[in-house]
Amino acid sequence: MKKLLKILGIGIASIITLLVLAAIIITVLVDPNDYRDKITDLVKKETGRDLVIKGDLSLSFFPWIGLSIGETSLSNAKGFGDKPFAQFNKIQVKVEVMPLFSKSIVMDAVTLDGVNINLAKNKQGRSNWDDLVKGESKQKQDKKDKHKGDKSLGEMSIGGIHIKNTNLSWRDDQSGVHYQLEQLNLETGALQDDKPVDLKLGFNIKDKKAGKSWRIALSGRVEMDHVKHSLEMSSLKLQLASLKLNGGLKVEKLHTQPTVSLNLKSDAFVPKELAQEFGVSLPPTSDKTVFGKAQLEVVIKASPSKLTLSKLIMQLDDSTLKGNATVSNFAKPAIRYQIEIDEIDADRYMPPASEAVKQEKGSTDDQINLPVEMLRALDVKGSFKIGKLKASNLRSESVKMDLSAQKGLIRVHPASANMYGGSYSGDIKLDVRGKQLVVSMDENLSKIQASPLFKDLMDMDWIEGTANLSAKLTGKGNSVSAIKQRLNGQLGFKFLDGSIKGVNIPLKIRQAYNAIKGLPAPPNEPQKTDFSSMTGSAVVTNGIVDNRDLEMQSPLLRIQGAGKVDLVKENMDYLIKSKVVAALSGQGGDSLAKLKGVTIPVRVKGPFSKLAYKVELDDILKQEVKKKVKKKLEKKLKDKFKGLF
Repeated sequence: MKKLLKILGIGIASIITLLVLAAIIITVLVDPNDYRDKITDLVKKETGRDLVIKGDLSLSFFPWIGLSIGETSLSNAKGFGDKPFAQFNKIQVKVEVMPLFSKSIVMDAVTLDGVNINLAKNKQGRSNWDDLVKGESKQKQDKKDKHKGDKSLGEMSIGGIHIKNTNLSWRDDQSGVHYQLEQLNLETGALQDDKPVDLKLGFNIKDKKAGKSWRIALSGRVEMDHVKHSLEMSSLKLQLASLKLNGGLKVEKLHTQPTVSLNLKSDAFVPKELAQEFGVSLPPTSDKTVFGKAQLEVVIKASPSKLTLSKLIMQLDDSTLKGNATVSNFAKPAIRYQIEIDEIDADRYMPPASEAVKQEKGSTDDQINLPVEMLRALDVKGSFKIGKLKASNLRSESVKMDLSAQKGLIRVHPASANMYGGSYSGDIKLDVRGKQLVVSMDENLSKIQASPLFKDLMDMDWIEGTANLSAKLTGKGNSVSAIKQRLNGQLGFKFLDGSIKGVNIPLKIRQAYNAIKGLPAPPNEPQKTDFSSMTGSAVVTNGIVDNRDLEMQSPLLRIQGAGKVDLVKENMDYLIKSKVVAALSGQGGDSLAKLKGVTIPVRVKGPFSKLAYKVELDDILKQEVKKKVKKKLEKKLKDKFKGLF
């Protein structure tokens, strides 16, 4: 037995010695550079392209089977210019000999240096690699069938992959895009089955058409599990232009339906600078400091059928957003979300005043068609909460809005908020199932402080008191202007313990009275009309508000009013009828006892921004004079008749 083992050992050693000698002889006697012409002729015959090998070719056979190729280029396809399809400075691959006997593959680090690949598609849709892949599918299938079920290979390891100074160009003449990956570098540690490997990748993406470029970099430790068909990357560092993120990545079900889980946390960044780097133009804002700072944290889970964002935290300027969202059925996206914001001043992100002036001069948003088709396709359901909100100069707190949009019916309900000492509740619907958008609103304001509300809403400090307001309106049209013109419904209002600012109706009555009588003008008083209550309702027809039942009670007057307000043209024509009900000194003025019981009209007319008030007292006083003259004449005639008889 010992003799047999000895003979076998000598035999194996002899074989190995012969292999080593053969490798040395081949290396010494065979120069692969002698075969350049044959190689280039074969490539020309098979592809019709020119292979130019300027660098040296070298082979090694022991202890490594190795191949090194120097500077080489492959010409482009016909019709795609003279620039080479592919070229490189150096490619080096080496496989260790001895492990091959145990059906294992041990490779040294694979090196690719100075690789340049130019991919292109012409206007007819033909690419410059079509001729290289003809029959490739059949060859792949033949190889697959040949090796089907072959599990005889043992372990495989690679000393690493080093790709340096690589450039990849993609030009599509059909779509007009031209991108380049420049200075691509890939470095990995040793690659062994189910063992972690360090990876570092970096490159620049350049949009040749737009003249923009940005840096992409990725690094981390990668671990693959061939049994579970999963991949995991820890200590992940990702850079997208100036945006730097840290986190981890996990990919499961690699062979079936890959599911990607990614948790990311960014460093602080400047959104406006990041947008500029990616060639995105942010709209002008009234506050130039917005989009000045941000930070992001999120967990992303993606599969072929669903995308989920969870544990989302985003800090933008002075606001913090938290929430989660899912998108499923990518062909017709279904979106579900829950979002909370601590506080935000939305007006800071609106267009500046100069843009608003331009809109007033003709280029108004009212004329822009609403995106009906997009609204019709929405499949959205979610809730939105804001701690403190400022929008359109209105201020509110504890804002809550639930949104649902399906099959062309969009609804915001319930909607609620605390504002101006009171509360808001609303139910808003958008119906885009027909050719035109139909909007309906059922909104209520309860116990609101009217003065700050209207000052913020309309920049008009014209009324104060506690207000209850209601509106049930519908409109139809595909633009804001069209909806205003076809706005219909009912309004209701009730104001308590307040005053109308900007006009002192008792004072205006006294001024008109004194002027007609030739009396001195009464002293000035505060320009407001006090009331204990003011109520009314209105009918809205095609954008015109018609009120017929205004009732206002004040210590001195009883006021009724009727008139119209045109929301489209933003003007009004309103008649207030004031009746003196007490012989009291008015609001700091002289007595109106002489006008007690007389109904005095006050006309309010003009655009919202410049309302004019006119007391129509002339006719009334003339009638009063006529009555008095008539009475005097009747008395004189009566006295004369008495003298006669």
